[in-house]
Amino acid sequence: MRRGFKRWLVPLLLGSAFAMFLPGTPWSDRVRHTLKKATFNTEMRLAKWRGIEPRLISISGHLNQPGIEVQALDSRSGWAAMSGPDGSFVLPDVMWYPGSSYELVFCQGEGSCELLGARAPQMFPDNGVFSVGNQDPDKGRKVDIATMLGANAATTEKFDNTNLEYYNELFARLTAGKESDDDKMSAINEFVASKLNYDETQWDLGSPRRVLDRGSQYCGHLCTAMETLLTVGGYQTRAVHMSDGNTPPGTHAIVEVLYDGGWHLYDPTFGIKFFKDGRVASYRDLRLNPSMVTVDLFQRFDPETRRRFAALLTGAYSSGYHHYFYINK
Repeated sequence: MRRGFKRWLVPLLLGSAFAMFLPGTPWSDRVRHTLKKATFNTEMRLAKWRGIEPRLISISGHLNQPGIEVQALDSRSGWAAMSGPDGSFVLPDVMWYPGSSYELVFCQGEGSCELLGARAPQMFPDNGVFSVGNQDPDKGRKVDIATMLGANAATTEKFDNTNLEYYNELFARLTAGKESDDDKMSAINEFVASKLNYDETQWDLGSPRRVLDRGSQYCGHLCTAMETLLTVGGYQTRAVHMSDGNTPPGTHAIVEVLYDGGWHLYDPTFGIKFFKDGRVASYRDLRLNPSMVTVDLFQRFDPETRRRFAALLTGAYSSGYHHYFYINK
C-alpha cells in the first residue's frame, strides 16, 4: 500500500505543479504573477546585499503611432504615459536594479493592448532614463488590460452613497432644461468650478458633498465632486491626474466623460473645455496638441497667474504622464 502510494506521489506532484501554470486555468495567471513579484523582490534584496541600492528610473522609447498609452505592470508609481505627436514617450518612476526586467503594456484604444518585455541596463544612467528604442506593439502578445494582474495605472474609488439624495437633487437642478450631453456637462463643470476656494485648505476629501458645499483649493477634490454628480446622472467618468515631470513636479487633474462614442475633457477647477473639429476634445487630443492651452482661458485671474496656470497645464499635457481614477457606484 505504502509502496504504491510513493509510486504515484511524484507524478501527482508534478501534475499538480503543471496544472498550476497551465494557461487558461483560473489560478495560473495569479500563480505566475505571485512568483514574478517574489522573484523581483528577491533580486532587489540581492542587489542591496551587493551594495547596489534599487532606485527609480524612467523608460523612454518610440512608437510608430502617436497617442498610444504605455504602462509597466507592477509599477511602483502607478504612472502611465502616452506617446506624443512624434510617437515618443517617457514612462516615469519604475524600480531599477541591475538587469531588472519589465512588462510593458501598449494600448492603442479601448481594450486593444499588447504586452512586450524590456530589460534595464546593468549601470544606472546619469540622467535616470534608459531607452528601449523603437517598439512595435503589433509584435507583442495581445492582452486584456482590464483583467491583467499588476496593471495599476488606474484606481477605483467608492461612491459616496451616504449623500446620494443630495447628489441626485443637485444633478437634476443643474441639468434642468439641458438637452445635449455637452450642455449638461458644461453646466456641472461651471458649477463645480465656482467652488474653487483657496481659503478651503482641508487636505483629505471628506466627501464630495463637503466640496460642493464649501469648496476646495485642490483640483483633485473638485474632480471627484464633478465625477460624483455625473455618476448619479448615469455617465461613465474618470479623473485624469497629470504631472509635468519637473522637480518638484507640477500637477493637475481633469475629468473625462464618455458619451457620443468617445471621451471628452472638462476642467472643473477652471471651468474650461477645449474643442477639436467642433466637438469637446479629449485628454488624448490635448496630449497631442497642448498648444490648445492659452492664457486667454484664465480671464478671471491676474496676468501673472494666467501665465502660470497656462504653463502648468501645457507642461502637464505635454509630458503624457497620467493616472486614472474611476468611481464605482
